[in-house]
Amino acid sequence: MKRNILIMVFLLVLSAGPVRGQEVQMRVVTHPEEVYIYHTKRLAAGHGFNVYRRDSPEGEFELLTETPVTRVRSSGELQSRLGGNLREVMDFFEAENAGELWLFLQSRFIETMMGVSLFPELAGSLGMLYVDSTAPVGSEVTYRLEFVNMLGNTFDAPVHWLVQLDPCIPDSPAGLWAENYGAEVTLHWQYPGVEPEDDDKVIRFFIYRINPQTGRPEMVSDDILIRNNAYDEHFFHFSSPVINTTEQYFVTAADITGQQSEPSEVLTYEIIDNTPPGIVQDVAVNVTPDNHAEVTWTMPVDPAVNGYNIYRTTDLSVPFEQISIEPLPVDELSYVDSEVTGGKTYFYHVTAVSRAGYESEPGALVMARIRDVTPPPPPENLTAEFDIESGTVSLQWGIEEITPDLKSFIILRRREDRREPGGYSRVNFTDLRETFFIDPGEGGRGFHEGGSYRYVVYSSDYAENYSDTVTLVMEVPIFTPPEPPTDILAVNDRGLRVNLNWNASPSAMVEEYIIHRGDPENPILTELAKVASTERFYRDEAVETGNEYIYALTAVDRAENESEFSNPDTLFFRSTSPPRSVRNVQAIEQNGGVYMKWERVPSNDLAGYRVYRSDIPTGVYELVHEGLLAETEYFDSEGDGEQWYRVRAVDRSGNESMPGRAVRPVIPGEN
Repeated sequence: MKRNILIMVFLLVLSAGPVRGQEVQMRVVTHPEEVYIYHTKRLAAGHGFNVYRRDSPEGEFELLTETPVTRVRSSGELQSRLGGNLREVMDFFEAENAGELWLFLQSRFIETMMGVSLFPELAGSLGMLYVDSTAPVGSEVTYRLEFVNMLGNTFDAPVHWLVQLDPCIPDSPAGLWAENYGAEVTLHWQYPGVEPEDDDKVIRFFIYRINPQTGRPEMVSDDILIRNNAYDEHFFHFSSPVINTTEQYFVTAADITGQQSEPSEVLTYEIIDNTPPGIVQDVAVNVTPDNHAEVTWTMPVDPAVNGYNIYRTTDLSVPFEQISIEPLPVDELSYVDSEVTGGKTYFYHVTAVSRAGYESEPGALVMARIRDVTPPPPPENLTAEFDIESGTVSLQWGIEEITPDLKSFIILRRREDRREPGGYSRVNFTDLRETFFIDPGEGGRGFHEGGSYRYVVYSSDYAENYSDTVTLVMEVPIFTPPEPPTDILAVNDRGLRVNLNWNASPSAMVEEYIIHRGDPENPILTELAKVASTERFYRDEAVETGNEYIYALTAVDRAENESEFSNPDTLFFRSTSPPRSVRNVQAIEQNGGVYMKWERVPSNDLAGYRVYRSDIPTGVYELVHEGLLAETEYFDSEGDGEQWYRVRAVDRSGNESMPGRAVRPVIPGEN
């Protein structure tokens, strides 16, 4: 499409200029400081031309080119000559690489001439453009082109062109206006058409948008927008990156050298969302438990949607009526119609509304049948009584009136005393119109002692309407004592206390444990303490060393039923710290033996003393008496002054003190 338009433009270009009929034509564009000289001769690779200029009719032609302007000879040279313009030229000719572009330019002359008219860099690369930077702008001159081959030899007749070098800047486009359909914008402007003989060298337009953040102009599109010389009115379609905002645009005209005109007047245009949204999808309706019609739909992907309108009718032969006072918010995807009557059928459809107020076509038609929702009278005065002999619960209730449409009373039951009560179970599986019922328990297997059960009773009719509920909680009595705790263990804690540990009772409803204690002399266990059922540990601080204790536990449930005693555990409580060493031991030989005395060891737990004897101070000391000595003196009838003695204190737990200093008896008369 783009190339077809350019063919038409180029044919107009070929027919322009005063040297009509010549095989080779020249086209001159004057800038304020330089002159662009084009020719239309098709040169072979490596061929070129020299440029001469004569500044007066009487003057001589002056050679302007030191070396001929030549056509590139390879794709590599083409790539080098085009430089940064290579990608734009390849995109125009739809070439994948420089080699493909080179082959195209070699074989397609008319399309090549299109590119020459659009890209001065390409014209120079193909040996079809010379820029005269020394021209006397404002004067009339004659240019002469001589064509040469690769050896520099001329061929064909030279071409002459008499031209007035007046600077020519393209006129600015005028009359900008725009229209849009959603984000698709069409920009219109005026630029007068031109006859071939009045060639103004203008070949294309540039469209600019002023960036609102930077205030700088930026091109709207990279597309090459060709001027059609046959028309005064021009337009361009493009997609705006933003919508529902005010944009500023202007247009410039450009000649074949790329020289742009002054900008047109800036057009300030508000792009509004004027397209109706798409049809609302997945419209559905359901009747809510309170007998209202709930219409639902899915959120459209169209970002322009700003809300929804809901329409309703009970007769498809009459128009729908809007029932939503104003559009619903865009993130609200349901509408509940509470103004409905039981027994009627309602039809609904939903439309989407854009921010600009445009409304979509109706979505799918949906239908809701509103049923009878008048519930039957509720039960009242519910009572429940547990029968220990049969293990069943007798339920009874009243009701204001048993209506003809009453279908059944419904009884539900749930265990309440569990950590997670769970859901309700239905008790009666057949219709029940009587106001009493015998519940045989869970699965017909009775009820758990101490269990707490919640009953819910309500009535239902044949239209599946349900009354309010009546409810109560009933507790089953506990009449079986719990099992005692197991594996009680008494441990001596460093002679300071007795620590008790035990395993929990296997019964589920234990609330506390009672700790009992006795001793061998008093085998009747008495209550020592009570602890919560969550405890498995107790410290008995009221113990004395040297005593033996018996411990046992019982479990008590919330009905104050007490279990049997646990298996007992017996502990002899002894100290783990020996008394201090005996001090100030004295011994004297007298009456055929050794008399000893020592300082009393202060201890509430002291049981007595032991006296040891050895032949040498560092030898093995042996006990010299039986039992414990209660006094702080002793006579060893078998001892003599040659032996050594030590005394140790013993507590009630049998702990013996460290030995004191060894003592040798004093022999009277010896110094």
